[in-house]
Amino acid sequence: MNRPILKFGAIMACALLLLLTAACAAEGTQSSPSVVVDTMPTVQEPSGGVTPGSGGDNTEAVSEPEPLTMEHDMGISVGNQWFPIWQDASSLIEALGDDHVMTSAPSCVFDGYDREFEYDGLLVFTNPDGDRDIWYSIYLMSGAYSTARGIRVGSTLDEIMAAYGERYFWEGENILTYSISGIEEDIASPCIQFTVDDGIVSAIEIYYPTNVT
Repeated sequence: MNRPILKFGAIMACALLLLLTAACAAEGTQSSPSVVVDTMPTVQEPSGGVTPGSGGDNTEAVSEPEPLTMEHDMGISVGNQWFPIWQDASSLIEALGDDHVMTSAPSCVFDGYDREFEYDGLLVFTNPDGDRDIWYSIYLMSGAYSTARGIRVGSTLDEIMAAYGERYFWEGENILTYSISGIEEDIASPCIQFTVDDGIVSAIEIYYPTNVT
């Protein structure tokens, strides 16, 4: 009669052992998520890299604009035609049209007459050269025409700097000058002068000095 009781006890002991084993297994299973979270990798920036949008090494360097040149800067475009300075003025005057007032006076430097051609918002100045007139200055007072680099009356000081760079000097309070030589004391150097009032271009002169040596 005792054997069944022992057998029952043995069965109960086995059942208890199984329950304890299952409980341990359950504890191990419940701890797994915390292990996964703790070992999740951290995203690293590439060595020497820059976070997108933050600038730094990924920002391209802004290059300084090319210096002023006679070939590409000293002249004016009318329509699709380029008229270089210190050349025969007849073709430029023809391109600008007949709607102008011309005045002349005896030249102080050359044989013949200096002339001024006045258009709406624009002046052209010439010196005599034998039987022809050579234009040495164009003075822009409106936004109808621009320099070779796209600056016109109404442009900003920042736009001038972006187009022409830092090789400039001021004459007086508001005349910003870029010259071929880049030397302020070189008054014989061809130049472009921007009259700047309150940060805005109000006039432009493209000028080839003819009365200095």
